[in-house]
Amino acid sequence: MVEFEFDCAVEEVFGLLTDPDFVVERSLALGDLESSCKVQERGEVTVVVSDRKVRRDIPSFLARIFDPVQTIRMTETWRPNDDDSGWVCRQEVEIRGQPISVNADIELFATGDGCCYQLEQRARAKIPLIGARVEKFAVSQALEGCRAEMDYLEQALG
Repeated sequence: MVEFEFDCAVEEVFGLLTDPDFVVERSLALGDLESSCKVQERGEVTVVVSDRKVRRDIPSFLARIFDPVQTIRMTETWRPNDDDSGWVCRQEVEIRGQPISVNADIELFATGDGCCYQLEQRARAKIPLIGARVEKFAVSQALEGCRAEMDYLEQALG
């Protein structure tokens, strides 16, 4: 599990994480080739769907399986946490045309000095013999991307 602390209110962070213009701006600023985002509100549930085209450095053991330019759909389904003091999210990442999926459980909650964003990511690769290596690589890439996104978010909140 990875945690990021922010010196501001939960609602301020949640507002940016669910703002489609901010999501696109952040993606393009961090080097995505293309980005689009739509947000739907369904009662207390907020669904953020972003489509991105990215270029990744692929290790040699994966070069025959994965294209370095990938199309990704990320769906985040946010709902209030049990005590209404923050939010929980299920994040699902589809890498189009690839035999792998990545998902995460996220919680955004108030702390004494601001708020905390917690993330636990997992990957599942359907590739004989090297699946575990692919999963490890995918999670490391996802965490690296998450750190960059949280740094960008912190600057925007600044």
